[in-house]
Amino acid sequence: MKNTRLFWQIFLAVLLIVTGSIVAVSWYGSSMIRTFYYQQMREDIGDRALLLRPHILQLLDHDAGELQNFCQQAGREASTRITVINGSGKVLADSNKNPARMDNHAGRPEIKVAFRGNMGSSLRFSKTLGRRMLYVAIPLWTKQPGRGVLRLSVPATALDMVLADIRKKIVLGTITIALLAAWFSYLLARRISRPLERMQRGAELLSAGKTDHPISLDDDYMAREIADLGQALNAMGRQIHSRIMMISQQRNELEAVFSSMTDGVLAIGADHTIIRVNKAAARLFLIDGKGVQGRPFEGVIRNMVLQKFLEITLERDYPAQKDLDLMEGGRNLSLRLHAVPLYDGEEKRLGSLIVINNLTRINQLENIRQDFVANVSHELKTPITAIRGYVETLLDGAMGDEESAENFLRIIARQSSRLEAIVDDLLTLARIEDRFKNNDIVLEQEKILPVLEAVVQACTPQASRKKVAIFVDCDPALTAQVNRPMLEQGVINLLTNAIKYSSAGKTVSITAVRRQDAMKKDVVDIQVQDQGPGIGREHLERIFERFYRCDKARSRESGGTGLGLAIVKHIARCHGGTVKVRSQIGAGATFIITIPAGSGIR
Repeated sequence: MKNTRLFWQIFLAVLLIVTGSIVAVSWYGSSMIRTFYYQQMREDIGDRALLLRPHILQLLDHDAGELQNFCQQAGREASTRITVINGSGKVLADSNKNPARMDNHAGRPEIKVAFRGNMGSSLRFSKTLGRRMLYVAIPLWTKQPGRGVLRLSVPATALDMVLADIRKKIVLGTITIALLAAWFSYLLARRISRPLERMQRGAELLSAGKTDHPISLDDDYMAREIADLGQALNAMGRQIHSRIMMISQQRNELEAVFSSMTDGVLAIGADHTIIRVNKAAARLFLIDGKGVQGRPFEGVIRNMVLQKFLEITLERDYPAQKDLDLMEGGRNLSLRLHAVPLYDGEEKRLGSLIVINNLTRINQLENIRQDFVANVSHELKTPITAIRGYVETLLDGAMGDEESAENFLRIIARQSSRLEAIVDDLLTLARIEDRFKNNDIVLEQEKILPVLEAVVQACTPQASRKKVAIFVDCDPALTAQVNRPMLEQGVINLLTNAIKYSSAGKTVSITAVRRQDAMKKDVVDIQVQDQGPGIGREHLERIFERFYRCDKARSRESGGTGLGLAIVKHIARCHGGTVKVRSQIGAGATFIITIPAGSGIR
């Protein structure tokens, strides 16, 4: 059965009950009135018959014509039809019709009752008169009722008119009362259903997650049970809202922790589908963290060794750990995986949670540290060994040979200078890093051209000795926020290297231009381009590391410390900029220092 609204159930039920009750009472009342009126008319006509009976009995012994005349005259005066019937049912006289033409009346209901000595009555349609008549018959002889009957009848029109009028009034009253009942039923149904409808809308909002919309209640005009139900729903809504807010806060906190973790986190289900992936893991495996949820990890993570480890973790009920070296997106990755079983609140196994520690950068830094220690040890050990060797040679008797002693002392002085240069560069790097960490670097708006001219002036003697030409291209109005001594030192280091690795007759150019970067910010590029042998691609990523050399033998012969480019990198960083290199074998090299052109940038 289709559900209907409570309003219509209450409204229609009350309306039908009230209307049905009114109709039933009206029908019963009209029936009682009809019966009462019929009984009154019957008794009235019966009294008339009793009054006429003595006269009829006197005329029965006379001529039949006198009885007929009497019936006609009395019938006209009393507006009543009078009929006299003998014991066989033959009509002896009738006030309205010729008795000779009338049918035998022995079978009439009222006649039969009268023949038994009682007053008989009947309300029926008269074929003779063509209308409804009320017939009342009494026996002419009380001791011998079967000898004859006196019957009086009147038209039932008056009775029908009275009953019709009563029915009309009853119908009008029923309609009026039904309309009033419908109105009151409507008010009653609305009074009951309206708060329930508000509760329904509140429950729908509650189910939709809108727990901060309480149900408005008018407690003074509703049933206590409904008011209590509304208050219970509001209390439930407040509790749900409080719990949802608490759960949301906890979820946001967990989501923030999950998303901000630097270690990758991968949650997989027992059916091998991916449950969650945080940003670190998505970046690590070059995948869309949200787009892969619900997909099998075999279709997302292509490395077979890693897939095998994930399958093993799903089979085990205890933590597992493994170190992997794999290739992902053209990168060599060193990963340490920690896997633990994942359960729900009912301690049912959901899958596994894998925490991925990316050790690639740590291993790279460790390699750099080891290379740095080895390089600095080698760089320091070489001049120290030379100084010590020549000092021991002098002490062993070479002091007597003035020419050899002088030569040895020059070598010792040269190695001491080299050792001093290494220490000075290390101290320079340390000072730059310290000032950068302490935010102790003052940047001022300076013109770039004077800085480049000072650099060229400082490097001109070296360029003249190597017969290398230096060209400068810079807009005199070009300015930037710089620390002039530090920027001069950085450009001098680049220009010194460019001259050092350029052949005689070659040129080195210095260019400074203003442009906008990818973020639409104004920057200044200072380029130092040479025509030297170039740098191999395998060295470009590490060329700015301390003591890193592309050609170690040639670098040492040229007297470099291996710290110049590292110093340039830190100077660019102190200006809030970067340094990069473009080169290939045989085509020279271009070093570019990029610094912000705006003010207030460290």
